[in-house]
Amino acid sequence: LSVVVYLSFYLGDMYGVALAALGMLSNLSTCLAIDVYGPICDNAGGIAEMAEMPETVREKTDALDAAGNTTAAIGKGFAIGSACLVGLALFGAFVTRAELDVAGVSLVSPLIFASLIFGAMIPYWFSAMTMKSVGQAANEMVKEVARQFREIPGLLEGTPGHAPPDHAKCIAISTDASLREMVPPAVLVMLCPLLFGIFLGVDAVAGFLAGAIVSSIQMAISSSNTGGAWDNAKKYVEKGQVVIDGVPQRKGSELHKAAVVGDTVGDPLKDTSGPALNIVMKLMAILSLVFADFFKSINSGKGLLDLPGR
Repeated sequence: LSVVVYLSFYLGDMYGVALAALGMLSNLSTCLAIDVYGPICDNAGGIAEMAEMPETVREKTDALDAAGNTTAAIGKGFAIGSACLVGLALFGAFVTRAELDVAGVSLVSPLIFASLIFGAMIPYWFSAMTMKSVGQAANEMVKEVARQFREIPGLLEGTPGHAPPDHAKCIAISTDASLREMVPPAVLVMLCPLLFGIFLGVDAVAGFLAGAIVSSIQMAISSSNTGGAWDNAKKYVEKGQVVIDGVPQRKGSELHKAAVVGDTVGDPLKDTSGPALNIVMKLMAILSLVFADFFKSINSGKGLLDLPGR
């Protein structure tokens, strides 16, 4: 990705970056097809287990799901790469629209350096918020399932003729949480570039965007690969491939419990926080571009605070 960015700059400046982004986005349909392979196999395994099908069926779906985690990392990699290039193209458009003196923007400037550091922290803050939201929604779901087991006679035991479970309530918990819990992360991403532009000026926004884009790329790649690795590690343990002191570590062992904890963290990491960082890169850049003229109109782009030494 770094080589692509360098060659794009060298051959066509920001226009070359935009063309490279368009080229990567043209593979979007293939990436989507690759990315959904894993969830389909995972759901197939869940259905097979609930239907009490032979263990061999579950073993096959687990193997397919493990392969799907790997192919999903490839699809997410393409999405991250395209988001990086699109973010850079929008960043270049912001620099042009704001009429920044690129030669005059120095990393040793206290304002630029501080904005760079703050921008680099945004993806971590955003990821923490989204992962916490997933955990809270999952906790609500567990409580609802436990309530239904407790209050619906025969549901847990599978007694014939018992009252059906309330699936609609579980679906409502998931959908409501997906909307409600995404409000704070969205506010964080949308307000930060606006506040920087209004109070600190276009120079600070440039440093902020640079730090956020670079940090988002690293965080997104790490999240996608780490989450898939933890998921596959749990499957590896469940197949009995890990042997300690001559004893295969399967379900119920301490090693398996640790792997389940890792998978519980890895799933929202690779399926929520990682893909969402692609939107973070592009959304902050496009907001800065849209409001560039407004930032310029405030004290000639220096911001309301107009810090000394600028």
